[in-house]
Amino acid sequence: MSFLYKTGRWLVNENIRRMSYMVIFIIVAVVGGRLTHLYDVSKKPKVVVEQSIVEGDNALNIAHYAEAARIFAAEFKGNSKNNEAEWGLKIAQLGQSLLIPTFKTDLDVFYQEDPNDAYVNFFMGEYYAANQQPDSAIPYYDRAIALNPKLAEAHFKLADLYEQQGLLEATAVELLKAIDSASIPKYRNKLGTLYFKQKRYEAAIKEYGKNQGYPLSALESAMIYWRLDYLSQALSYQKQALALLENEGLMNKPENQESWYFDVQSKKVISFNALNQKIAYAYYGLSVSFYLQGDTVRAENAVQKAPELSAAQQLDLKRVLSTDLEALAHANSGLSDQVDAYKLRYQIVNREED
Repeated sequence: MSFLYKTGRWLVNENIRRMSYMVIFIIVAVVGGRLTHLYDVSKKPKVVVEQSIVEGDNALNIAHYAEAARIFAAEFKGNSKNNEAEWGLKIAQLGQSLLIPTFKTDLDVFYQEDPNDAYVNFFMGEYYAANQQPDSAIPYYDRAIALNPKLAEAHFKLADLYEQQGLLEATAVELLKAIDSASIPKYRNKLGTLYFKQKRYEAAIKEYGKNQGYPLSALESAMIYWRLDYLSQALSYQKQALALLENEGLMNKPENQESWYFDVQSKKVISFNALNQKIAYAYYGLSVSFYLQGDTVRAENAVQKAPELSAAQQLDLKRVLSTDLEALAHANSGLSDQVDAYKLRYQIVNREED
C-alpha cells in the first residue's frame, strides 16, 4: 500500500513538473515572439509619416511651395511633435515670400538657425540671382545641390544663370540634371527652348512633344513651324494649345498655374501670370498663322476671340509678340513683308519702337 502510494505521488509530481516546463516554454515563446515583433516594428519605417515628408520634400524640390505647405501643415496638425514637418512648413512658407521685402531678413534668421539646410542655401541663391548678382548666387545653388542632389529647382536656376552668361553647354547639362531629378513640363520646355535658340529644331520639337498637357510647349512648336514655313502644322499646334488652355481641369494643375516667361528685345523678362493673358497670346499666335496664309478674315476673328486684358497686360502681350515676329522675319526673310504688315495692322510694337 505504501509502495503504491509513493508511486502514485511520484507520478503526480512528475506530471506537475512536465506541465510546469510546458507552461514556462509557452510563456517564453510568447514573450520572445512579442519582443521579436516589437523589435521588427521598431526597425520598420513609419510609412505614413515618412511618405508625407517625402511628398512635401518633392514639392519643395520643384518649387511648388503652396503644395508643400499644404502637405507639411496637414502632417504637423496630426503630429505636433514631428520636427521635420514643422521645419518643412516653415521652409515652404519662406519660399512663398520670395517677393516680399522682408524676405532677406527672414532668410538670414533661417540661415543662422541651420546654415547647412539645402533649401536655405537655395533661397540665398534666389535672393542674389534676383538682385543680379550671379557670382554670389551660383555658390549657394551649388551648395544646395551638394546638400540635396534631388533639388531640381537649383539645377534649373543654375541653368538660367549659365544661359545669361552664354554658357549654353553648361545650361543644357543643368537642365538635363533637373529633368533627371523631376521630369516636369517647365524643365522640359526650357530645354526645348534652348534647342530652339540653337536652331536645333528637330530636337526642340521632340522635347516639346513630351509635354502633352502643357500649352506653352505647343505654342513654341508652332513658332518653329513658322520659321520652316509649315503654316498648317503651326495652326495645328496653336489649336491644340487653345484646347488645353480652355480645359479648366487641366489648367488647375500646379504646372499650369505657373507663370510663362519670355525674353524680349530689350533684354528684359516678361511674365504672363494670368490665364486670360496666356489665352490671348495663343489667339494672337493663331491669328498670325492665318494672316501668313493670306486668310485675313480668320486672322481678325482670332484676334476678336482673345480675352480682354488690362492696359499693362496688353502692353506686355504686344512686346512679346513683337519679339516673336521680329525673330520670325529675321529667320525667314520670305515672310518679312507679311510680318511687317501684320505688326502695322494690329499695332504690335515694343515700347522701344514707339
